[in-house]
Amino acid sequence: MPRREASIEVATSADELWRFLRDFESLCACIPGVERVEVADARNATLTVREKVGVVPMVLALQATIEREDPPRSLHAVARAEHLTMAIDVALQPSGRNTTLRTVFDVAGTGPLKAIVDSLFERRATERTAAFAESLGKRFAAGAAPGASTPARPAGEAQGWLARFIARMRAVFARRRA
Repeated sequence: MPRREASIEVATSADELWRFLRDFESLCACIPGVERVEVADARNATLTVREKVGVVPMVLALQATIEREDPPRSLHAVARAEHLTMAIDVALQPSGRNTTLRTVFDVAGTGPLKAIVDSLFERRATERTAAFAESLGKRFAAGAAPGASTPARPAGEAQGWLARFIARMRAVFARRRA
């Protein structure tokens, strides 16, 4: 079962970050690949997620459920699709004016697509974490005074040179558009 742990420093309070995490629509707007969110209630939502396997798009309908939570410190959620179960643990730790978001994703592919799901998760997890961290940084830097914070990024997570190069190029193009 593939597992990915990450820590992201976010320029906001734990209470504000918690409110964001508990808002399915706002949270999913920052998650790469999520195309649609249907909120059933405060603990359940259906997410439509698109990933590419080579040139073939794979569309998953994930049923996400928050199984337990301790606001504003931690939560445990599970997302299930036909050939996938993903356990998600989130912990928030205040750190001065910022909050450290710690996540653990355990992914279990099942059935005939197990090998594809596990391999896809292993290949894309670091890239998706960096994209999520970048989205969080933009989301929470927007409400801060100019220069008051830096964009969130995975804390202590090793990134390859290609991922760093892509992140730099995105930042350059974002500055040019602004």
